[in-house]
Amino acid sequence: MKKNSTTPIMIFSILATILVICLFVFLLKVIKNKNQHASVVLTTLEEKMKEKENAIIFARKIAEIKSIQDSINNHFINPDKIDTFVGYLEGIGFNLGSEVLVNNIEIPLKAKNTMSFSLSITGTFQEVMRTITFLENIPYQINITQVYLNKNIIQSAKGDIKDVEKEKVSEIPTWQADVSFNILSLD
Repeated sequence: MKKNSTTPIMIFSILATILVICLFVFLLKVIKNKNQHASVVLTTLEEKMKEKENAIIFARKIAEIKSIQDSINNHFINPDKIDTFVGYLEGIGFNLGSEVLVNNIEIPLKAKNTMSFSLSITGTFQEVMRTITFLENIPYQINITQVYLNKNIIQSAKGDIKDVEKEKVSEIPTWQADVSFNILSLD
């Protein structure tokens, strides 16, 4: 009888062992698949995060390039917006106390991407010189070719016409500067 009772126990033990081993292998496969899936998800997430960081860096670079481009474009005159630049020049004179008149604007045929301006600046000596100095330092690429300074003194006579000696009284002298310059333009 002992032989009969050990055989079923042994068969049951072998089946139980095989079942435990199969269960263990199944659990290992499940864990391995979960690890692979988690690894793929983490890799994809990492790639998405890198793409997002690159997109942010790209947006910053685009904004930086745009600001540099705008800065560079501020050094050139757009021929379509020449009236804005003329208003800017007249505004310079108004802000500095002088009178600025644009006499002539030319686009030379020989020199590409340049425009020639001729201005008249009227005011006191200090106002005229401040305007010329400010004009030299405007944020455009400018090349002053000529500057002529003229002093206009207006005199008036006091006293009787019959008097031999006429008393001359000078008013504040006004100065006039004729300035010619070339400036780079966009074509």
